[in-house]
Amino acid sequence: MRALVNLALMATSLLAGAAFLEFASRWLFPIAPGIKFYDSNGEPVEIKEGLLLRLRPNLTFRQVSPDFDALGNIAPEGYRAPVAAGLPEVLYIGDSFTFGQGLRDNETFPAIVCAATQARCANLGYPGTGTSRQLDILERHIEVNGWAPREIRLFIFAMAGSLGAGNDLYDTVEEEARRSPVAGTPLPSAAYSAGEGGALQWLMATRTSVLAQSNVARIAYSFAGPWLRATFSPATGQDALDTGIAAIGRQLDRLDELSRKHDFRYAIYVVHPVQDLLRGTHGDTMEAIRAAARGKRVTDTAGALLDHPRRYYFPYDGHLNPAGAQRIAEFLLAEPIAP
Repeated sequence: MRALVNLALMATSLLAGAAFLEFASRWLFPIAPGIKFYDSNGEPVEIKEGLLLRLRPNLTFRQVSPDFDALGNIAPEGYRAPVAAGLPEVLYIGDSFTFGQGLRDNETFPAIVCAATQARCANLGYPGTGTSRQLDILERHIEVNGWAPREIRLFIFAMAGSLGAGNDLYDTVEEEARRSPVAGTPLPSAAYSAGEGGALQWLMATRTSVLAQSNVARIAYSFAGPWLRATFSPATGQDALDTGIAAIGRQLDRLDELSRKHDFRYAIYVVHPVQDLLRGTHGDTMEAIRAAARGKRVTDTAGALLDHPRRYYFPYDGHLNPAGAQRIAEFLLAEPIAP
């Protein structure tokens, strides 16, 4: 009985201490969960117009998270500023890493490269998309807006060792399934319903819930985010990986067909999450993407960031910070697109 009483007192003390720590952290060092977008009046705003395959035109927005507070603008045609002087000749397509989440307009790697080369460019990066949706956006600007680009630069954000939202190996399968479901082809959610997939879904849901409720957890994540991602991201099963590779392969074939139809040249790049670099598994990712490309040239950007990966990503948010975007831009300037 005495042991039970002591255990209860210890548990009560721990709970009281945790509650005090949580209260004190919210007073001394409050951190809001996740990223928020605001308009110029400080009101929450949605920057995407998904059905129209564009960002919201003529919008000045503010990106706010525990890592950053950055202003940005969207051009009248619905792409990330800076605005091209005339019809764009070089188009950058990708997800939020290409868009430049957390960065000012002139800090994104497309903006840095285009300023250095004096090319007429458009950053068509669209947060939350996979390769299929990104090519839809490209087609819209070519066919609806009458653009005739000479270069397309596609950036695939991927990690073969662990799949999840934000990974093109995962997102592209879902986009294809929503567009035209194929009998016998499972959605990633079905492929991951057991084993490592169930662990991944549970982990992501638990992380989101904990970060939403606990300021102490958000403080810890703002300092140790890269380590936590590298340590606790579940491994990928071969069936799920093969499904993702096949989907990316179909989209790269589609890009090749579009290049012949509209007479542009293209380059394919892979951008890695920080945990892929910290784990040393970026080579596995490149092997997977090159298998999907079936002989098409794919360029790895890992070498630009391997000297000190944690230095180049926002720790809480996980996207490239200004230093990381600068390194990618320098890499692109040193590796011009092949003719």
